[in-house]
Amino acid sequence: MRSVPAPHPRPNPPRPALALAAVAVAFLLASTISRRAQAAIDPLSGIDFVTIGATYGGAGNPAWPGTNPPPLGGDDALGRGSVNYEYKIGKFEVTTAQWAEFYSAAFDRPQAQWIPWLVPPTQTHWGAVSAPGQNGGLRWTVPAGNEMRAVGNISWRVAAIYCNWLCNGKSLDRSAFLNGAYDVSTFGGSQIFTDQATHNPGAQYWIPTLDEWLKAAHFDPNKANPDGTTGGWWLYSNGTDSPLIPGPPGVGQANFGFVVPNAFAIPLGAYPNVQSPWGLFDVAGATAEWTEGIETGGQGIKWRVYEGSFWNSAIGYSINDSVFTFGGADYPTFDSFDLGFRIASAVPTPPSAFVLAAAGSLLARRRRKAVGDARIAAPLPRDESLVHFLRAPAHRTFRRVTAAGVAALLAGAAVTDSASAAIDPLSGIDFVTIGATYGGAGNPAYQSGIPNEPVNGRGSVNYQYKIGRMEVTTAQWVEFFNAAFDRPQADWIPFVIPPDFWGAVSTAPNTPGGLRWSVPAGNELRPVGDISWRMAAIYCNWLCNDKSLDRSAFLNGAYDVSTFGFSGNRFTDQAAHTPGAKYWIPTWDEWLKAAHFDPNKANPDGSTGGWWLYSNTSDTAPVYGPPGVGQANAGFNTPNPFTIPLGAYPSVQSPWGLLDVAGGTNEWTESIVDLSAGGRYRMFDGSRWGEDPLQSQAADVLRSPGSDFPHVAAFNTGFRIASADPAPSMGALGAASFLLTPRPCRRSPRSAAR
Repeated sequence: MRSVPAPHPRPNPPRPALALAAVAVAFLLASTISRRAQAAIDPLSGIDFVTIGATYGGAGNPAWPGTNPPPLGGDDALGRGSVNYEYKIGKFEVTTAQWAEFYSAAFDRPQAQWIPWLVPPTQTHWGAVSAPGQNGGLRWTVPAGNEMRAVGNISWRVAAIYCNWLCNGKSLDRSAFLNGAYDVSTFGGSQIFTDQATHNPGAQYWIPTLDEWLKAAHFDPNKANPDGTTGGWWLYSNGTDSPLIPGPPGVGQANFGFVVPNAFAIPLGAYPNVQSPWGLFDVAGATAEWTEGIETGGQGIKWRVYEGSFWNSAIGYSINDSVFTFGGADYPTFDSFDLGFRIASAVPTPPSAFVLAAAGSLLARRRRKAVGDARIAAPLPRDESLVHFLRAPAHRTFRRVTAAGVAALLAGAAVTDSASAAIDPLSGIDFVTIGATYGGAGNPAYQSGIPNEPVNGRGSVNYQYKIGRMEVTTAQWVEFFNAAFDRPQADWIPFVIPPDFWGAVSTAPNTPGGLRWSVPAGNELRPVGDISWRMAAIYCNWLCNDKSLDRSAFLNGAYDVSTFGFSGNRFTDQAAHTPGAKYWIPTWDEWLKAAHFDPNKANPDGSTGGWWLYSNTSDTAPVYGPPGVGQANAGFNTPNPFTIPLGAYPSVQSPWGLLDVAGGTNEWTESIVDLSAGGRYRMFDGSRWGEDPLQSQAADVLRSPGSDFPHVAAFNTGFRIASADPAPSMGALGAASFLLTPRPCRRSPRSAAR
């Protein structure tokens, strides 16, 4: 049932007192020592960027140290990959939708005005089709479903011209293509090219340098090392030391090494659970990716370096995905079917005046007003975005000031937070971190302007927490159900009922009298329905107890199952998760903030931060329909919506990077609607499978939750997990003192072998 919930605010936890500024800055830097990626659609370019942190208090990550013994054939990346500034890089390679816009701008004009070096790509190596142009020009359109197709046939020079066009605000003036990041007038030469070597200082967009590419693909600030330290390099771009398995989605982990289905037709983002440590997709497979790096050979011959494996390359080419082997190198004019790229971009620095004002606020240890009239208290926040201003040249002089001064400056830089993503090793869940925002004061609650609306005053959260990027998946639920049911029937877990709407199939149990399921290849990311609130709570218990097979592991942890019951139409279940629980069902406030609040929203008055009506970071409802047609898995019956995997709409995200908030299943929250004699219900939010578009739009708007009894397991109810964000370890405190104290490449044989 959908009912009107009464306000049910979650009490804010007490703030710790600030004892000494020096201690505070140590604590602060400990929480920021591993900068993680934050994602946002860039309004100028339309590109989905992740932000790569400066890491280690602005000192930068260590360079790739090599392996012992060195790899056969040498180590291309030895000593490379260290970057000590914050930058952005595309979550995806450039897409067909982006490239069609660029090419239409470049070619839909009289032929005499066409842009030099640009050659229309072949029809088979992107997803666009020709359409009539004007005045002898050319134009392309993108059939529904092809928007996320990767693009081949991109030379280095064409990639540079695309960066110029973005730098000039996508202007249609011919000059907008000819300078900005790179001066096209320098383009010339063949074996010894004369092209501008690196992008212009101050350019907003550019082809990533080799060091930037390596760091984004292989360096992990959160890697756990045997000596207890954190941060290090992975050999492969999937955050492991094992090569990726090539194959189609559901079979492999990267788009190469197969012919059927057509590898060129596989969309970017089709392997959503395979990401670099910072959240990049398709680093392996699809196209090899140009960088700004240069190799120099004998007699001064030069090539541009590209990285990664590519469409249809043989399985043996997985060596191209290792950190120590460059994908190859070639002349900047070369536009092979398997060459593409992703964009790099600058990260704006906070205004100096605001940073200094915040410094005065903290040093005075008084409450002062922050952006949007949020109140900032003296205790220092633990936000991950606190140190990004230190990487900017204008602020480097502050690195040697007193600990108290640095603490103050850091507080000023923390007005907004963004989400960070990481696979949790205990649960296996891909979490994003939701920042406390506004210096720890929390985001403002939502106010609809309509009196007596239940959402008024809700959604403010002043602590950092994690929430699943996706709803629970079939693969995760199968592991849980096998643990709960592959045991003697007398030992089955109460309140847990096998679902009908998921991607698993029955298989032979290991225990006589038990039940067991397996997941056919390709079904791992199918969402799961038929989940009651109580089942969700028991799943949280199991995670809290490290997935133990002991029966007691299911019965307590986040929620005491012995409290589950009814008194009339009022349930007696434990109302909120046990303090200190590692995993829980998110509160409605936590869910609302993660789905609708945007700390980076630009407001008409020049302030930053605010609410979106819909979870697609917009005040316009998503378009409901299958992938490639719509933006959310609701509002259609063909194809079967139950078979659409989570992550199938990778470009549609909440402000913090959550996928499938609209569509899929309704998502349970921990919050309660108590109608007294009318009953007590648990709240859920978001639209669901198969719901018609009007119902979906009504369910997805910010002020429209639903509710039901906690034992009801409807086909359309699921959930995503919330988790605690761990406090910084004592080993990380050394970063404070660190902050406050003052080879020729060879050409890969790959291109010659094609």
